[in-house]
Amino acid sequence: MKRNNPQGSPKRAKPQGGARRNKLEGVGDILAAMKQTTNLGKHLEHAEIWEHWPEIVGEATAQHARPRGIKELQLRIECDSAVWMHKINYRKWQILKKINRLAGKELVSDIYVMLLGDGEAMEE
Repeated sequence: MKRNNPQGSPKRAKPQGGARRNKLEGVGDILAAMKQTTNLGKHLEHAEIWEHWPEIVGEATAQHARPRGIKELQLRIECDSAVWMHKINYRKWQILKKINRLAGKELVSDIYVMLLGDGEAMEE
């Protein structure tokens, strides 16, 4: 037999026999835990590089070079000319330092710079 409380919703029965109720977690707590324990978290950390790319390399460089991907701690950057490849290689350690400072840990340890192929264009 159900009893209704005065507000109209059914009253829940208390757990019996010492059963514990699960503690509710907030979505932010769940996402923070997933960020630390799953590949999704790694991808979210890598996404910060794409999001902050103009701040990391500067607006002028960002128009000619962009991150392509990360494989085994190596950031792959593609450039639209050999001149920009040289400039990225010259600033390689500065860029690594900025990325790792942004991440708060060693997210990338090396940079590999490649030239865009014929017919490929730098997208904004």
